Amino acid sequence: MKIESKRFRVRSGKKVVLSKWPTTIEPVCPSAAEYDDLLKKHVAELSSLQQLHYASHRYALLLIFQGMDSAGKDGPSGT
Repeated sequence: MKIESKRFRVRSGKKVVLSKWPTTIEPVCPSAAEYDDLLKKHVAELSSLQQLHYASHRYALLLIFQGMDSAGKDGPSGT
């Protein structure tokens, strides 16, 4: 199963109206166990890509998190 990321991309020069964007998607996995397996696989893949990115010393990456209910002092802050 794959999330269609094109639904969430913003083209250069376009204005974003967040109230018009969907906040939910169809479930990726039919069960919690399958979700856990998929999450472990993706974490391993992301870790591998992160090591490759770090070793290249060529590019930078900026991640922006939007916090709603879970935003607060214990969330990702970079400090």
